[in-house]
This record gives sequence, structure tokens and C-alpha cells, in this order.
Amino acid sequence: MSEPTSQLTMLMLATKIAKEAGTAYRGSDGTSVAMLPVDKDDLQDIKDVINDGIMSFISDAPPQGWRWRKRILQVPISGPAIEGVADDADETSIEDATLEDTYDADHDLDGYWIYVTSGTGKGSYAQIDEYTASGGVITVIEWLTANGDSGGTTPVATDEFSITKYETVGGDTGRYMLPEDFGGEINGSPTYKRGTRLCSDISWALESEIRRLRQTSGSTGGPYLVTLRQVEPASGLSPKRRFELLVYPDSVEDDTIEFPYTVVFNKLDIESGVATSVTAESFILADSTRVEADDYFNGWRLSIIGGTGKGQSAIVTAYVADTGSFTFTDPTWFATDPDTTSVYAVEPVNNLHPAGIKFDQVVKSACLAKAEQFFENINAGHIEEYAQKDLSQAWKADARSALHTIIRAEKTPREHFFTEATQIE
Repeated sequence: MSEPTSQLTMLMLATKIAKEAGTAYRGSDGTSVAMLPVDKDDLQDIKDVINDGIMSFISDAPPQGWRWRKRILQVPISGPAIEGVADDADETSIEDATLEDTYDADHDLDGYWIYVTSGTGKGSYAQIDEYTASGGVITVIEWLTANGDSGGTTPVATDEFSITKYETVGGDTGRYMLPEDFGGEINGSPTYKRGTRLCSDISWALESEIRRLRQTSGSTGGPYLVTLRQVEPASGLSPKRRFELLVYPDSVEDDTIEFPYTVVFNKLDIESGVATSVTAESFILADSTRVEADDYFNGWRLSIIGGTGKGQSAIVTAYVADTGSFTFTDPTWFATDPDTTSVYAVEPVNNLHPAGIKFDQVVKSACLAKAEQFFENINAGHIEEYAQKDLSQAWKADARSALHTIIRAEKTPREHFFTEATQIE
């Protein structure tokens, strides 16, 4: 399901603040419509202001907290893993002819996850991009490290692997990765999704209890105990702060566990620039000034926001650091070829603030208030508008989302804003 077309996007928000701050890009001759800054320092300032503004809005919650942050997390769990030994492997594939005995149709394993569990590539994993039944050929976009970063070790023949239907930790069907917007705060008991065929009762348990049971018993069935644990980095220090769900016993079939939780805000991101070269026949747009690592932008959406091809967008399938090259596939290449006048913005596909469309105005207001603090040349009353008008309206909108009753705040939003830790100095 697509987002409403009126949804406040990161591109819209960043462009608005850049115009206010006087850092918008207006083309090489300065006469174009205001666009996102292409100067990396200017753009970083804009991104910092936006993310700080959203975090300020989140902390300026009503006394009972924001209702929009209370959500139900559904965690799909997998039946037994598919085990195998590689006949051959390379940077983007792994082969095991025995797979075709069970998975005899092309695409049977598309979207599954493969984990190298022993051998040269141990610790590497990837989501399966395409499965070809003849020869049991699994194709991936790239191998990730055990910490989920680009640059995993390429497996070789005789390496052992596990395949799971859903993302797990290391291919272990008793451990499931939770999404990045889960920060460890749960608000109720776990249950099975309606219509389960496994087990009617399930409850939280101590991590130590599940760890002990998993060490002393290898039983499978319908999981009846679950717990949460922060994922430990596989090696060294990892920037990841994700959590995992441990279940006991391992499930005998696919199902879904759900529980209420409080969503956390990670960050919004966007980059921009001007194409320095375009190779249309190879579906490549390059910006040689980029400094990010290989594959950094894989899966992001690149939009042409100025110059030739303005208004078009496509998904990046590969990114090469040495040349700053964004590669696209034939079906996603632009109808009008970009050129060196083309200004682009590239961002994650899901790059929206977490509060939802009815909070667009207060999020924009909070970001403009933060911009007024950050940029000396902005003095437009955004701070007062946020504190005295938009935040109050957001409190009311959030309260109206409750069924039957509306909780009256002990303090007005304006009093809260100027007296709590978010007070503007």
C-alpha cells in the first residue's frame, strides 16, 4: 500500500529548511528553483537539524506519553532451517544440487535468508535474491558480515549453510532479529497471532531460563516461552543496537508471535549531488565526489530533483565507491536519460518520520524551531509557533486517538515545553 501523496517527506522537509537557512542549491547559474543543498557540509547541517527536531518533538510528549508510539510488533517465526553444504560459491551465489530434490521450482526460496555456519565464509549471510532450481543455485546481492554490514567473507565449496524463511540470528530458528524501531520497551504479554496452529499459551521468561533450556534440551514444538535480548556484536564493536527475540522450544512450523511495544526513532537520512557522468547504456549515474563505501546506497531510491530528467526516480541496485557510481537495472532505468546537468537526491525507501501523517505539521514546526536555534539568519517566530500552537494541536490530536475517553493534561503543552528538559535556552 502506497503512502498518501500529501505525506511530509524528508526531501520536502530538508528543502524547506534549506530555503529558510539560505543554503538551498539553485543550479550552477543560481537561477533554478530552490533544491536540496549539494554541498555536503550544508546538507549535514540540515539533516542534523531535522533529526534533532524530530527527537525534540518526541520528548515533548503529553504526561501519558504519545499514543502513536504504542504499537503491536508481529514477529514471524520459522519452522526448521534448511541445512546444506555448498558445491560451489562466489561473491554473489552459492550452489547445492541437493536443494532441487525438495525445492524443484524456480523462485521457491526467493526472499529467504541464508547463513554460512562453518568454513571459510562462516558468519556471512544474505537475503536470497533469486533461486534457480536446476543445480540448486542461490543468488544474493552481496554477502554481509555477521554484524549486518557490507563486506562479508565470500564462502567457498564445502562451506556449510542454513536457510531460514525469516531473518534470524546466525540461522538459528530459536533467535529472531527485531526491527530497528524496537528499542527494548514492551507494554504487554506475548500472544500468537489469531488462527495459530501451534500453542495457545505463551509467556515472557527470564533470558537465563531460556538459555538453560536451550543448552540442556534440543526439543522442538510450539514455543511457549519467549524473551528479549540485545544482539551481541559478532566481533569487535558494532554500531548496531538491535534486539532479538529468543523462543523455546524451536518451532516446528511457521507462525507469528505478537506483543505491544513502544516504537523508537532511529534517524532520517538523505544525500544529494550533481551527476558528473552518465552511462545510459549501462544504466549508471556517477558522482565522483561521493565518499561512501561500496554498496552503501544499495536499495535506496534516487530521484532527479533538477536538470535533465527532473521528476524521475529509480531504485539503486549497486553502488561502487571508487567512481561514485549508482547502478540501476534495465526495468528501473529512467525514461529520460539524466546527464551532467541532473541534480539528484538519494534516500532510503522508507524515509518518513514515525508519527504518521496527522503529525506532519507539528514535525515540520519542531524542525523549523530547531533550525531557528541553529541558523543565526532565521528569525521567523518558529519557536513560538511550535510551542504555543502546533504542539498543543498535536497533544489534542493524539488524545483523540484514544477510544471513549480523552485524558486531560495537568499542564498545557506551552507550560510543558518551557518547563521540562526540552526548554529552549
